Amino acid sequence: MLQEIENSPLVSIVIPLFNAKDYIAETIESVLKQSYKNIELIVVDDCSTDGSYELVEDFSKRDSRVKLIRLEQNFGGPAKPRNIGVKNSKGDYIAFLDADDIWEEEKLEVQIGLMEQEGYNFTSTNILNVDENLKDIDSRYSISNFLRRISKKRGVCDLIKNSFIATSSVVVKRDIIEKFSEDRDFISVEDLCLWIRLLDKKETKYSYISQKLVKYRVLSKSISDRSKIYKQETRANLCIIKYIFKRDKYEYIGCYYRFTLKLYILYILKSVLGSNLLSKG
Repeated sequence: MLQEIENSPLVSIVIPLFNAKDYIAETIESVLKQSYKNIELIVVDDCSTDGSYELVEDFSKRDSRVKLIRLEQNFGGPAKPRNIGVKNSKGDYIAFLDADDIWEEEKLEVQIGLMEQEGYNFTSTNILNVDENLKDIDSRYSISNFLRRISKKRGVCDLIKNSFIATSSVVVKRDIIEKFSEDRDFISVEDLCLWIRLLDKKETKYSYISQKLVKYRVLSKSISDRSKIYKQETRANLCIIKYIFKRDKYEYIGCYYRFTLKLYILYILKSVLGSNLLSKG
């Protein structure tokens, strides 16, 4: 086992943490139980007040692979904690995980194995939507899941048309990683902004893995807060537009129009059919 660890590349997992006491223990345990063993886990706490920090601190005392960093001042979003985590990491590969999501035991083994064998430097996987209690709720997202399943998943245009990269599924080679934007206008979509930049780099070799290797926790308060959802979609639009105009990437305009058309159609379907009918199929 020791020789196997020494011969495999180190993977650094970065978790931004803020008031996730109810979920962070399960999240950390899913990392420590990975079948791929050569890992370090860096948790960056954004001034939690609910006991999350103390809970992770206990993990760090019991397992040397767990490193805990606490920000002196709350940033208000995951970008800065992630950037600090990457800066303090030592791995050949960087993986990202949100504080309430869960990894399947073989996740890293599948991704790192593929990346090492095929030379990919950026991969992400499919996800399973679950509720607070890890109950499968994928059927509620049948239309969006269908669109994701039939869409291409290769480059920037595909990502703009159908955002298919879940941050908690991402593994990136250190030599191509860039910083998450800490622009507060892009809080909650800073990950999308980064994936667009990475996919547009000539040296990037990306692969999407169709296996559902992440349990993506959809919290009920997130579903009910429609204003938050609309705000996030608006920020995603701004992120895409800014990238197109700032970098003179006008070839992506058509992709953006198809993206906005898809959103419009989905809104009409939801208003006419209702969410229950939309979930069937």
